[in-house]
Amino acid sequence: MTRIADFTQRPVGAVLLRIVSRAQALLAELLRLSDRVPRVFHPTSDSRFAPVIYGFRYLKSPELFEERIEANADLLALDDEFRETYQNFLERSFFLFDGIVKYYSDVMRYLEDLQEGVYIESTVESVLVDEEGRQLLVEAVTLHGVLILLLEHRLSGTLREQLVIGYYRSRGSTDIPNFDAICTLCRSSPSPSMSAMASVASIAQLLQGAPPPVPSNMLMISRPEELLANFMFPKYVIQTMIGQLLSDDLYHQVRHYPNPEHRSTALSAQASCLYILLFYAPQMLHNDQLAMRGIVDKFFRECWVIPIFMGFTVDLSQGWDRFKAAKAALSPFITISAASELVQRHTSKVTVLLSELGAFLSEGVLTQDFVLSNMSSLLSCLRNCNVTLRWLLLHRTTSSKKLRDAVVGNPAAQKSALDTLLSLLLDTARLEFEVKWVYGDLLEGKQGRWEQCRAHAVDCIQELSEFFSGSKILSKKVADENLQRWFQQMSIQVNVLDYSEAISAGRKIQQIIAALEEVEQFHQIEASLQTRQYLFETRAQLHEMVRTLNVQESTLATVSVVSDAAYAWGLIDTFTERIHARIRAEPFTVLKLQCLFLKLRSIMDIPLLRISQCNSSDLLSVSEYYSSELVAYVRAVLEIIPVSMFAILDDVIAVQTKRLRDLPARLEKDHLRDYAQLEERFTLAKATHQVAVFTQGLLAMKLTFMGAIELDPRQLLEDGIRKQLVEQLAFALHSILVFTTGTGEELEEKLQELLLTLRSQRRSMEYFQDYVHVHGLQLWQEEFTRIINFNVEQECNVFLKRKVKDWESALQSTTVPISSYEGTDRGLSRSPNFMGQLVKKLLNLTHPTRSMYLAPMSGWFNADGHELVGLHTFTLLQTSLGPAGMAGIDRLLSFNAASSLQHVLNVLGEQVDDELVVKLRNLESSLSPPSAIPDAGVTVYNELVAKLGNHQIWSSWVEKLAQIGQLQMLRTLIASHLRAASKVDASLVSLGLEGLNAAVLADITNTSKNDIDQTSLPGEGKTKLLVELRKQLQMCGLHSPHCAIYITSTPPEYLSLILFLVTLSRLPRYFLDSHLGTLTSKTKKNALDCCPLVVGFGTLLQQFHPSHMISYVQYLGQYIQTHVEHSSLGTNSDKKALELPSEVPTAAAWLLSLFKYVNIPQNVLDLCLPAPILDGIETK
Repeated sequence: MTRIADFTQRPVGAVLLRIVSRAQALLAELLRLSDRVPRVFHPTSDSRFAPVIYGFRYLKSPELFEERIEANADLLALDDEFRETYQNFLERSFFLFDGIVKYYSDVMRYLEDLQEGVYIESTVESVLVDEEGRQLLVEAVTLHGVLILLLEHRLSGTLREQLVIGYYRSRGSTDIPNFDAICTLCRSSPSPSMSAMASVASIAQLLQGAPPPVPSNMLMISRPEELLANFMFPKYVIQTMIGQLLSDDLYHQVRHYPNPEHRSTALSAQASCLYILLFYAPQMLHNDQLAMRGIVDKFFRECWVIPIFMGFTVDLSQGWDRFKAAKAALSPFITISAASELVQRHTSKVTVLLSELGAFLSEGVLTQDFVLSNMSSLLSCLRNCNVTLRWLLLHRTTSSKKLRDAVVGNPAAQKSALDTLLSLLLDTARLEFEVKWVYGDLLEGKQGRWEQCRAHAVDCIQELSEFFSGSKILSKKVADENLQRWFQQMSIQVNVLDYSEAISAGRKIQQIIAALEEVEQFHQIEASLQTRQYLFETRAQLHEMVRTLNVQESTLATVSVVSDAAYAWGLIDTFTERIHARIRAEPFTVLKLQCLFLKLRSIMDIPLLRISQCNSSDLLSVSEYYSSELVAYVRAVLEIIPVSMFAILDDVIAVQTKRLRDLPARLEKDHLRDYAQLEERFTLAKATHQVAVFTQGLLAMKLTFMGAIELDPRQLLEDGIRKQLVEQLAFALHSILVFTTGTGEELEEKLQELLLTLRSQRRSMEYFQDYVHVHGLQLWQEEFTRIINFNVEQECNVFLKRKVKDWESALQSTTVPISSYEGTDRGLSRSPNFMGQLVKKLLNLTHPTRSMYLAPMSGWFNADGHELVGLHTFTLLQTSLGPAGMAGIDRLLSFNAASSLQHVLNVLGEQVDDELVVKLRNLESSLSPPSAIPDAGVTVYNELVAKLGNHQIWSSWVEKLAQIGQLQMLRTLIASHLRAASKVDASLVSLGLEGLNAAVLADITNTSKNDIDQTSLPGEGKTKLLVELRKQLQMCGLHSPHCAIYITSTPPEYLSLILFLVTLSRLPRYFLDSHLGTLTSKTKKNALDCCPLVVGFGTLLQQFHPSHMISYVQYLGQYIQTHVEHSSLGTNSDKKALELPSEVPTAAAWLLSLFKYVNIPQNVLDLCLPAPILDGIETK
């Protein structure tokens, strides 16, 4: 049992280990959340939520802020939307802050428990004496400081305040534990010296030129000691820890770096801890010059840019500038001359190291025998390479312009140096990979190799023994009984060597080798060449056994420690463009990159070590986060391959669409050369070969794991192709579908252009799919459908209270993201994407006030008879956007209809006051029963009809109803096109969906009749089935928009009577056009198309119980019969025919039109419109 296990298995160690593992989990959550801060919280964003986002000034007078919001309906709605949209992020952020506060409390409680003797035989001193306890306690305090500093670096104080107040307001209660401590942690407190620092920086900028850009991973915090002062630890604990760091090798790294020049690298982990701990003891930084001189001499003599956690670095030349003692101790080592000397020392090694690496990496060199014989040389080379890389990469990012110039040099030298560093990095990573691979095989087969060498040595010695016995002849018969017995004894000694006792076996082997060298001097042996050869082979096998015994796991551990690249996380991005250039020139460079990716995998070792030791439940989430970050970097580097492929693909598209001619079915021999187009086909073949080479380069990578995520080269290639395909498709859709005029010709031109563009891209993907080993058409269809559905979803946010943000969408992907074009010019429309632009274009062309729908032509026409939108338009939509696009338009229209219906009901509820209700009640009693003629005749309607017809609000309300009907009619035409296309192109799918729909409806009907149905699906399964079935039915157009239920609100009182009266107020504006067979407006100016208006009335009634529809139809029938009765009373008996008033044909045509679009029972219609009346209308 190791000491580590002994300490962590005791309560005092187990508790401390859990505390440290929780700190690593909190750090991962901090980094994860800081990468996903919504744009509304960014200080530079002009967010519409700004009026409801507050800082800590809210806590001074929360009542005033809440009263201001509650007094404004718009602010109240905005506040509700903000809470619903960002509630999850607010909660996670607050839990992070609360976790940091609780972590500090737990560390303090642990230290107090040690002092009070809660843990038997354990004190702070005993924990610090224990090797593992010392490490864990230092890490516990250090990680708290890292949390505070990274919190300030990644989440600004203003942002933290907004997140805390956002959660506080959503919680609606002041009873939040640790709230005061959380406010202390998150409070934004700009230092008074910030303005002074800014003025000094501006003066320096004027005197020295523009300062170098500070990398995003470098911490530039003005007063870190003040941040940590809010959460101080006992002074004696901090001082004891600092003393331990100064005197001990905390992590036993020095043994891996025996060269004194590498001491700064060996102690880098301790240096990071020391940097944090010194801020808990700022008096040392200010006043203790002797201690600071010792610290700098040991840790920071050659390194002033140090990593503190996961690639986050600090520059001591700036960070310690305010501390007198620290600055004085560091100043001699950061002068220009000292920096230049260090730069010269490290850069001079690069060429030598590249030469050594080239020699080691030559083909056939790194064999097992070579690695066994030259392991010390290999380790020395790896140490020098990694130390040089570490120093040069870190110090290139120094924030001091003078030091940066000394390290980097002029721009020309900088470019050359970066290329050389990249070569050194790639070759170092490759050598590490090869050494680990070969040495790992040696370690795995160590015992077998040792036993094989022993058996070979025994055989050689036994053959020598038999030779000197005279029974076996090598060259001539020689007999020597003494040598025969001696070799026999030696074979026994070799055979009894025990592999498990490596030390004693090694000592005996050395003795046996020495004895064999001595016996070789004998005259009988020296004179025999064959005997000497056998002795040489025996000694060689014994030497091999010694070398095999020297193969230890500690050597692999040294290689792992030396090759650690956690410091480079965030710095490695510097080489991305140069890596891309190398891949373009030589695609098989990805084989070296695989070694680099495996080297970078070491960044996960430190954050996961303690979490895995205590078997924490956070292991999966933390490993997934860091693995996803690694994989994201791998994808960013390898993205150049699909980018290059698609650049070639653009040339192929140009050749296929513009230069290649289609071969006719029959061709004259004289024209064969013209159609051959050899140059164009050679260009096509060359491009195809280039794509195939890029594919081979990527697929040459082996399957590997990056933490918890598997990296499959085929999947990487497919994801890269998908990403580039999505970018091209999204750009084409967003750039083409921009409308600047209001004409129908523009719509058809844009759709035609889009059709040609998408068709050429699809054709090229089909051409290349065999050469890149992917299903090109499947990828094209899947990603095109995803782009359509994603943009539809985002456009539907306009109608939703709970918005589906970009990052929340199930259709969005971090691997293959869909780009947003919200900031681009969208022409006449304000829609954020192309789907909204297209739908608004259709609605603008078919608006009821500017067009007229003709059912026989299935299209909309303007006053001049010119077709605006018709069958040809929908055919173009079908061929260019496909079923996914048509279904997306249909979905947008349905959301619009639902929103419009809710608006119509809200307005109606506002207009129906008590006075109107009394009049409606009186009118209802006068009209009851609907089958009878009212006593007052036609005059009974006049008062309310006049009131509803002259008010402007009712006119706007009626126009909104007409727009609802417009939406329904567009949906109906889309459904009919989808239905026709599915029956022709996918008849089996269409028939299968129809059968499944009928079966599901039958099952639902039977279930409703019987309380329990044992054969039906469970509730959750049935819900999933119905949701998916609805999607498929809509994709195939197998639904009826006129029967759709959009809302589930309670109907207003006297709904059918109000709609009937509004109808009467509108009927005088129309007349029955016998030529067109429909109602048309009497005036062309500001005319409202009748057909969508009728459908709008029917759609509104369809949302409620069928009794409302029946009542509405009965009122209309009663109205018609009343006018017929009134006309018959005033007609002379000598007239041959009944003269119907103009109101009767108009109302009847309205009712028949409603019957055409809405599901009204035939018997109800027959009762409302008796046959004699219909005959009279037809005769007229």
